Amino acid sequence: MASTSSNQESSMKLEEWQLMVQVENPVDFLSLARHDCNLRSYINSQDLNGYFKMLNGPSYQNLVKYLWIKAEIYDKYDARLEKHEKVLIDPSL
Repeated sequence: MASTSSNQESSMKLEEWQLMVQVENPVDFLSLARHDCNLRSYINSQDLNGYFKMLNGPSYQNLVKYLWIKAEIYDKYDARLEKHEKVLIDPSL
């Protein structure tokens, strides 16, 4: 029986300058207040200002772009196949 290999490598070449990072605030207090849902008093009473300040803090766009450029994705099937091939070559693995 003939076996087919799924070594079809598809990759997308991107440069950092081609990426756009969309920055948003996870909790937009101004938008909530406009819709009659003012949570500031609850946040202040529970002393959570520091947490939300950190949560809505700066986004490091250059770091995000760098990580996306360097990221690699492996699917489980191909990883198992590669592992099986390596074990066949060296059974001590």
